[in-house]
Amino acid sequence: MSSGIRFCLVALTLALTSLTVHAFAKKPAELWALFHFDGSAFVAGKPAPLSPFVAVREGFLPVVETKEERITEAKLPDGAGALVGVCYVQSYGGKLKPAGGYHPVPMLEVPILVDGKPAAAAQTDGDGYFVTALPAGSYQVGNQRVEVKVENGKTSFIPLRVGKRMVD
Repeated sequence: MSSGIRFCLVALTLALTSLTVHAFAKKPAELWALFHFDGSAFVAGKPAPLSPFVAVREGFLPVVETKEERITEAKLPDGAGALVGVCYVQSYGGKLKPAGGYHPVPMLEVPILVDGKPAAAAQTDGDGYFVTALPAGSYQVGNQRVEVKVENGKTSFIPLRVGKRMVD
């Protein structure tokens, strides 16, 4: 075999090996979809720097974080899905200038019911978010008993407005 052909085969092998290594070397953060709460719903994408977001990956427990480097993996139990929620007080109004937005409600106990009977409970963190793994099924969440369906291996989102506040 000529040295030119041998050189080409070696170069091709190295190129394919490096592409394979690169494909498997993705950072964990690249494997997660990011969502954030915009004041009325969860939307896909990164929020403002140092604002909380939810990292979601099928088959894994979602993570609420402020930095992508800190995402940690935890598998969902078999037959379970995840529920991510945020509890907030809506602000609106203003006589001098229009005001709006929301304020998260930290450390709030969130009841989770099945057919009106307690099934689980979650507590919001300092940013008003809660995350819990639940068996697949239908649930009523919060004091408003908002219906939500949890699917096996998937994440369901639920924003819970727990009050309104007029701003002057």
